[in-house]
Amino acid sequence: MIQVFSNSLGENELQGVARAFESRWVGKGPEHDALERELAAFWRVANPAHVLLFNCATSAIYVALRTLGIGPGDEVIIPSVHFVACAGAVLERRATPVFADVDAHTLNVLPSEVERLRRKTRGVRAVIVNHYGGHPCDLEAVRDALPPGAFLIEDAANAVASTYHGIACGTVGDVGVWSFDAMKELVMGDGGALFCASLPNAERARRLRYLGLLEATTSGAAAAGAGRDRWWAYDVVEPSGRFISNDILAAIGRVQLQRLPGFIARRREVWEFYQKHLAGVGDLRLPLEPPAGCTTSYYLYWIQTARRDDLARHLLERGIYTTFRYYPLHLVQRFGGGERLPSAERAAAVTLNLPLHQNLSEGDLWQIVAAVKEFYG
Repeated sequence: MIQVFSNSLGENELQGVARAFESRWVGKGPEHDALERELAAFWRVANPAHVLLFNCATSAIYVALRTLGIGPGDEVIIPSVHFVACAGAVLERRATPVFADVDAHTLNVLPSEVERLRRKTRGVRAVIVNHYGGHPCDLEAVRDALPPGAFLIEDAANAVASTYHGIACGTVGDVGVWSFDAMKELVMGDGGALFCASLPNAERARRLRYLGLLEATTSGAAAAGAGRDRWWAYDVVEPSGRFISNDILAAIGRVQLQRLPGFIARRREVWEFYQKHLAGVGDLRLPLEPPAGCTTSYYLYWIQTARRDDLARHLLERGIYTTFRYYPLHLVQRFGGGERLPSAERAAAVTLNLPLHQNLSEGDLWQIVAAVKEFYG
């Protein structure tokens, strides 16, 4: 079966894990801290203290909302075509998710929707945007549509290597989040990262990441060796959960980060192959190129057709797995309030994600294209 997603883990990653094992320290340690610094450098964040590693992107979103003071009575705008974790994190903060319609072709949020929702309610404290498939959304227009004092939160889970007019996606807004799960461009098995534009917010997020402990609090052998009495003592600023990563996963992430440019280059070749060989086939509508002045991570490749479900079944029967990301949140019973978002609903009815990853061979690509063309006769 040709899969939609795949990762590239091998001997170099195993060597990184072995290095962590040999250190006899596999918790949050030197590999973890090194990856934070290396990610900051990759995203051109001058001060690495603004970048924090997490156990997953969902945790990072939750901590971001808490860091920004989002809570009961607040409303957070979310594109309806988005991952369920964002709506769940908003509800965990006892705030209210408000769903915005998207562009039916790019599947990114419509700035006009942010403006509409801003005028509809006075409770908007933040908007969470995503960069669908790695293509940057119109961040400037979204920010301009926000009410004064509201926060811009970037969910850059699809966009680890994307840029918006020369700036890394995830670092344009007040906070940004990335994902390193098993299906992403950079894979740690599970993992995420958080960027905070404000250093005080980054410092608070660092405390909230690990039980609310003061970052300066040191316990154990290091404190004892420094001559501190009662080195087992600690202090808690505000109670929180435990969302840290560890050196085993970070060692994998460090190798993956070194290999990431090669992954993106191959993914671009796959994208361009589809764009060339699927053009003019049946009623297919192919994705747009990234906006001018922007670059993409080539995370998803999406086609649109009125016969989406039939095409998906046809491809599955020929050993090609496809899917649709992401089912509209406003149609999920727990989240939705009966509103209609026509573009999101239209996109959800016609959009299909074809396999896109660096492990696809030329034979795989020709097989996929041939199967699509066979469907249209």
